[in-house]
Amino acid sequence: MNRRAHRLPLTVLAAASLTLTACSDDNTINAQMRQGDELGYVAGDGAVEQLVPEQRETTILLEGTTLEDEPWTSADHAGEVLVVNVWGSWCGPCIAEAPDLEAVASELVEAGEPVQFIGVNVRDSVPSALAFQEAKGVSYPSLVDDGGRTLAQLQGLAVARPTTMLLDGQGRLAARVNGQVDAATLRGLIDDVLESEPAA
Repeated sequence: MNRRAHRLPLTVLAAASLTLTACSDDNTINAQMRQGDELGYVAGDGAVEQLVPEQRETTILLEGTTLEDEPWTSADHAGEVLVVNVWGSWCGPCIAEAPDLEAVASELVEAGEPVQFIGVNVRDSVPSALAFQEAKGVSYPSLVDDGGRTLAQLQGLAVARPTTMLLDGQGRLAARVNGQVDAATLRGLIDDVLESEPAA
């Protein structure tokens, strides 16, 4: 089946490089403080960024310990597209997007696509994060942030909550969504990365 058949039209921002901030000028921590949003975190503005293969210059190696206390490393998933979702149970948009992420993850597992999902949980206790995963039916693992060390491996590219990043089979940043993502947008981004991968 043609992967593009699953996708709705998608407007994306293609950039030769991604800046180190995850928010627009109107959505920085200081701007949110001035506006009195009192969110306690930087909310994403929904911007979608994509990089074609020749523009992918940022390589990310992500490793840590899952909420279930198991070691995990992206090195074990070389050749697969990696979907990294940074989330917290205290973040409204994270709660709202969880069913969409799970739906896409489950669909891709059933289709046998070479795609792996991994979460990075921020600011929750392990019991709280595990309770959230169970309540939302999240089947893929999440890493403990470990005092910021896990998050730091994302090289400042996941400031907003939530942030979803796609790494290609070589571990290079291929796409990023700053803020809540829906199933159609996420599936479209994943399909684009899959189609850009070299033939096996």
